[in-house]
Amino acid sequence: MFDKFKKHIGYYLSLIVILIFALYLVVLVSPDRQLQMSIFIVITIIYVFWGILHHLLNHDLSSKIVIEYTLVGALGMSIILFLFKGGFGL
Repeated sequence: MFDKFKKHIGYYLSLIVILIFALYLVVLVSPDRQLQMSIFIVITIIYVFWGILHHLLNHDLSSKIVIEYTLVGALGMSIILFLFKGGFGL
């Protein structure tokens, strides 16, 4: 298991950097709620495509994996929409 993690550490680190940068952008544009939502939508799409691309490059892409990444992205966006519409500030 640790060998598999070491093999893919570049993918994981790059995804973490992308997500941290997106979080930084969200905080940076905090007064503009519409721009924040746009950033969340774009980062969700990037996350889904990044995961699919990762599995495509490693030759283990299946419809189950595509559905999984899509559903996780949809769940994340649902949570963000709930927080935005529920009055909780981010």
